[in-house]
Amino acid sequence: MSNGYGGSSGSSSSSRRSSSSGSYSEGGNFSGGFNKIKNGVEAPLGFHYMANGKLMNDAHHIAKFGYIERVINNVDIDYRDINLTGGSKTISISGDPGIVFSVEVYEGSQASYYNFEKNTWSANSYKLTNVQAATGRYTANINFEANASQKIYTINIYAETVENIKTMHAFGAEVKDDLGSKIINASKGSDSSVITKKIYQDVERSIFISAIAPSLYLASANTVNGAVSSSNRIVIDGDATSTSLVQVGDKVTGSGIAASVHALVTKINPDNDNTNEIEISVADSIGDGQAITFTPPFNGMTPHYTESSSGRDRVLATGMSNVSANFTVTLTAQAGRCFTVNRTPTAEDLCCVNLVTFGSVLFIPGFTEAERYFRWQVDNVANISNGMIMDPARSGSGANTVPSTIADFIRNTTLQKIQKSRYSQTIVDYDVRDIFIPGVDRFGNIPAASGIDRNGVTQVVAGNLLFDANQPGDLDSDADVRIIAQGPADIKKSTGASVSLTDVVLTPTQVSTTVDGAVSNSTTITLSKVSNITVGSSVRGVGIADGAANPTVVSKSVSTGSGNIVLSAAQTLEDGATLFFDGSSNILTITGKIKIVNMPIVNNTLYFNVEKFLTCL
Repeated sequence: MSNGYGGSSGSSSSSRRSSSSGSYSEGGNFSGGFNKIKNGVEAPLGFHYMANGKLMNDAHHIAKFGYIERVINNVDIDYRDINLTGGSKTISISGDPGIVFSVEVYEGSQASYYNFEKNTWSANSYKLTNVQAATGRYTANINFEANASQKIYTINIYAETVENIKTMHAFGAEVKDDLGSKIINASKGSDSSVITKKIYQDVERSIFISAIAPSLYLASANTVNGAVSSSNRIVIDGDATSTSLVQVGDKVTGSGIAASVHALVTKINPDNDNTNEIEISVADSIGDGQAITFTPPFNGMTPHYTESSSGRDRVLATGMSNVSANFTVTLTAQAGRCFTVNRTPTAEDLCCVNLVTFGSVLFIPGFTEAERYFRWQVDNVANISNGMIMDPARSGSGANTVPSTIADFIRNTTLQKIQKSRYSQTIVDYDVRDIFIPGVDRFGNIPAASGIDRNGVTQVVAGNLLFDANQPGDLDSDADVRIIAQGPADIKKSTGASVSLTDVVLTPTQVSTTVDGAVSNSTTITLSKVSNITVGSSVRGVGIADGAANPTVVSKSVSTGSGNIVLSAAQTLEDGATLFFDGSSNILTITGKIKIVNMPIVNNTLYFNVEKFLTCL
């Protein structure tokens, strides 16, 4: 029924928060509300003008016709962190035409309030009171000052009842964290008269861009099984076919095999008759039972994981923001090693690292005792998902690991059934799932309050990990074992950030040195410095004979310092001539542009996994 005042009738008990759309009375203080002025004459306090020009008591009107209900449907704010240097945020409130509300913004425990009239902060309490959005939409800016430390700002939006306009928030749709606590910024609406939101002002967060060689950096060791005299074959106690112990390209050192020799592993099980035997690049001697060390080619590279930050770059941005920035990462090989570029890196070559501590193994039914080490209790599974990689390092955190990935365990039983047709019948196989165990599960664990960040995202919670390869039993109690999230998809699962690369260029530093003594029609050339020269590099320079192709380096006498190289073709060169060596370099520069969407609220590091696009010789 019409109340004669241009609004839809109804009481506060009827169809709460249903959208209503009444017409508006001209001259009223509130659109759709009471008409307080007629022909320039203001109605007495507590009264209003009816359509026929007569006065009516406000309370009597409300008792008879009820309130005109208006609903605030949405409160929108950019919740990304404010930099400590300050900034501005826009609050947007939308709902039914004629909604009435108040806005209050304060810092900390009401230490200071924002005055919307003066656009300043002060200790004086302030509330923007009884604002009416005639069209149903309202926006206002909040300017935040520079600060020296983190600040937390509270924004309250109050639904107001003014005259016969009763404003309410849309029904609350709560989003809760793993402890059941409300995540206020992610939730919508409210079951009370107030909606509360929070914004943080924080320091810029860092995304470091570095490098890692997960399986080809940390050295491993074993013992010699049988003395070796002037031979390039060595038998060790361990299984040489295990990539966690030794790989082709490793530098070999031990008592009798000096580092300066730069002996490299060239073959594993060279005659296919002894899995404990290796072949090295030079003939040398080492005694029975002597310790022998295998050093991977990327050992000593900078930057690298936590061992070295030299040459890495950093991108700065406020938490939850989006940023595009140029980056430069300079890779330097250890003396005597050089890089060869296989291809230009992409975002798929980026990774991040999660650290976990292992607990007890969890038995999978049907496995033997020796095969049981697939599923493990760990201290944190929050940022880990299927497809992430078990630490492939040979020592340190990965000493007791077998290269593998996190994956579900599924075991099916094949049964048979008779499939009949009109003229025949056939026996067909079908699978029935016996066991399904997820690769990552919390197993009923809940995080501590400290394990949930300020956005309601769980960062620490115990659980179980299941790998697609059997792990050694010694993994029990190992701490800081790396779980590698490789590529943008896994990085997003781990950090929440989307990462992409463009305009990537990999530039080798030119390797050059000078001739130390004139050479006449010889393949052997003495050089002032050979440390950055690798076998296979092509040579050019004044005096290098013209030919179909530049000569290449066949060998060198020492790994570092001055020494001789042997070329693939004889040359005649003057003393002091400069030679240039192409094909490899001990210093590489990676440049490009990185785009990060949803910057993490804590510092993180992204690593170029150099094993995917470089060879180190």
